[in-house]
Amino acid sequence: MDVYQEYQRKLKTPEEAVRIVKSGDWVDYGHTLSFPEALDTALAARRDELEDVKIRSAISLRPVQVVEQDPEHKSFTFNVWHASARDRHYIDEGGAWFIPMLFRHNGSYYQRGFAPVNVAMVTMGPMDAHGNFNYGLSNCCQQETLDAADYIIVEVNRHMPHITGTEGDHIHISQVDAVVENDSPLPANMPADVSELDRKIAGHIFPYLSSGVTLQLGIGGMPNSVGKLIVDSDLTDIGMHTEMLS
Repeated sequence: MDVYQEYQRKLKTPEEAVRIVKSGDWVDYGHTLSFPEALDTALAARRDELEDVKIRSAISLRPVQVVEQDPEHKSFTFNVWHASARDRHYIDEGGAWFIPMLFRHNGSYYQRGFAPVNVAMVTMGPMDAHGNFNYGLSNCCQQETLDAADYIIVEVNRHMPHITGTEGDHIHISQVDAVVENDSPLPANMPADVSELDRKIAGHIFPYLSSGVTLQLGIGGMPNSVGKLIVDSDLTDIGMHTEMLS
């Protein structure tokens, strides 16, 4: 297979690619930076043609056009696993629905058929010489999502960093149904505002920390306040992981 010929054969405009979505489908946008900006805009433009299209995503970092362009939810239902500040605003305004879940089980929901995927459309890095697209910064349950999908559309963005991992960090052009290109800069998540309450809660937590502990910091002002206290302290050998910085 000539992977470059295959790429050109599958290369489409966003408008052409989203024609694969039909009424009643489940569409998965993936998580955070895998959000497909150009495909989301093109799908939202089909508002008057579609009914009961259910979109699933998590931690939106830019405006979601299937929400913005369909405020009465006549065509699209936007569902989130985890909520960013933008998603929480959508949920509070009745524009999105939260799916309760345990993140460590997220991949298994797709594997066990609890999260059907008719169309997966996700942003990835450019194809390499072997025909592989790297998942980049959103390799949480990307493989399980794509394995569950009937159709896969890759939105290629050259700004997506290449993250080396295991064999489950990429997909081959032969497994992709369509490719679109979008070189818009990836969104940045701005630091969350820190309230006095956030600082007080962090102050109660900090005395329980000691050198050598491992922490998980979540999203928002309170975790950021804890992190600031650690930075300003004399604690050493702190292990830390986070789902996302804010």
